[in-house]
Amino acid sequence: MTARPRTECGDDRIRPRPLHPAPRPGESLTSWLSRTCEVYSLTNPAHLLTGFDIAARDLDRYTAEPILTALAGRGAVPVERLRLMTLAGWTPWLLDSTDPVGCDFDTYVHQFSILLPADLSMEDRRRRTPTDDAWLPWVSAMGNRACPTCIDSLESSADITVRLLQQTSVLSSCLDHRCRLEPCSVLPGHAIFWDQVRFGSDERVPPVPVPAAVTEMDRRTTAALTTGWVDLRPGRVHAAVWFRLLRTVVDEVSTPLCRTGRWATRLVAIWRVAGYSRPPRTARVPFEGLRGDEQAKVLGAAAAAVTMIENGEIDAGGAHASLLCPRPYEPVDPGTAPTRSYYPAPERDAWAEVHAAAEAAIAAARVDPTSARSLYNFLRWGCRTARELDETVQLFVDHGIPLQHPPT
Repeated sequence: MTARPRTECGDDRIRPRPLHPAPRPGESLTSWLSRTCEVYSLTNPAHLLTGFDIAARDLDRYTAEPILTALAGRGAVPVERLRLMTLAGWTPWLLDSTDPVGCDFDTYVHQFSILLPADLSMEDRRRRTPTDDAWLPWVSAMGNRACPTCIDSLESSADITVRLLQQTSVLSSCLDHRCRLEPCSVLPGHAIFWDQVRFGSDERVPPVPVPAAVTEMDRRTTAALTTGWVDLRPGRVHAAVWFRLLRTVVDEVSTPLCRTGRWATRLVAIWRVAGYSRPPRTARVPFEGLRGDEQAKVLGAAAAAVTMIENGEIDAGGAHASLLCPRPYEPVDPGTAPTRSYYPAPERDAWAEVHAAAEAAIAAARVDPTSARSLYNFLRWGCRTARELDETVQLFVDHGIPLQHPPT
């Protein structure tokens, strides 16, 4: 559906009507604005909002509240939904701040230690510290990537969008098709151009399968941003813990073997299971500064490391390795069954109760004539002969129970 807004006489500003396509799941803000421009046959998202300088802004990182409020007023999308279409809506989970001044490299990357002891190769860690002031975890260099299978399954080019998470380096695969995300250039709602295909060619990019460990890691990453938590072997952890833990493992698998001492055998095993050779630049360049193919290899090694720790295939020397290690079996004493009282109730002895009742009745009959008469009448009911009656009277005499009126 396309529509061209009317303009007032003498006014060269374009005043769009409130026709906005619904945002797709995970779509970035700039992608949604570009598709909205297609509705009005516009070429610049700045024409959607007059009075705001949005052309010079990186809206996918941070969008000011007045702009979000104005966009929400023009369309049927709440401000909260629009904010989640930017990286600012993922703070402080994915990153501490969208401003590099508010993100400290050492605090984010080295507050945990998983594979290696925390005090190992501190000098090597400083070699990978960013030298510029524009570092942000996972998003320093955002680039468009997409799943070839997902694009082929779209009904029309109008459905082409850019997903915000696929622009970051924390995700490397498509969970629906379990294949690698491929770099591309996207014109939302219009066309997509793959970097691996010659421009103008009709060739399709073949999907490249990824290991199960990478799929599981990306599943947890996606769950962290949609639910706020991740299930690990010991239990549930907050999304912020997961992203910082994962960034720590990414840095640890990038450590040169010559600086890891006896832990080098673990790193060798990890890269062997991942099926990659470690890119040389990982020793001196932070993860966010690597090329896309290099980042994919490092993420594959990190996924292999997490899986091997969880399965108990390798032991980790970090102080926080327990976040991934399976909890050891701890037998629990079943204890005793609960009772109504603190002390266990004794077994009931019916004959003992009868004997105690008889003793109580005899004791009462010795001092109380009424009780003696009641006890005598009770025993007399069982007498059938005069002899049995005499034996009952003798029983009273033997126990010292006086009878005021001897029986006749």
